[in-house]
Amino acid sequence: MKRKKLIAIRTVLIVLTVLVMAVIFILSADNADESNAKSDLLADSFVYTVLSLFELTDEEIQQVIDVSVFIVRKTAHFAEYCVLGFLISAVFVSFYFKPQMNIPISFASGFLYAVSDEIHQYFVPGRACMLKDVLIDSCGVACGIAALLFIVWLYNYIKTKKTSGVA
Repeated sequence: MKRKKLIAIRTVLIVLTVLVMAVIFILSADNADESNAKSDLLADSFVYTVLSLFELTDEEIQQVIDVSVFIVRKTAHFAEYCVLGFLISAVFVSFYFKPQMNIPISFASGFLYAVSDEIHQYFVPGRACMLKDVLIDSCGVACGIAALLFIVWLYNYIKTKKTSGVA
């Protein structure tokens, strides 16, 4: 790969990684009311649409909403860290880190960011530092790394098949 193209790809990957980290930080800086409002908006609109098909009491609807909000919040944790894990790993791959180095370094980077994010939330009014969120975030990081490694493997597999003349 030409050097200028490689530098451009690395730059884009690093900028995207920093942007994702900034978004996570900004979302973590929301106090409890702001954070809940974002989660509630998404969960409420979905739940009311689905629940309108059933005859449920207000109490039953509220229970479903509470569970839905929990699912939305934890899925968001997982998803944002999955993207972060993918990008961190892509940065290291672009610098030709070998998989035996890329995986632990990428995972440790994502894990440490998750820990720092939870510590940050400890100082935000109404928020908490939660071990289960670090675990969810770490699972997201691991899935993001796995997705990137699969894409790299698939690319190399296809490239090898093309160069060997087998299609």
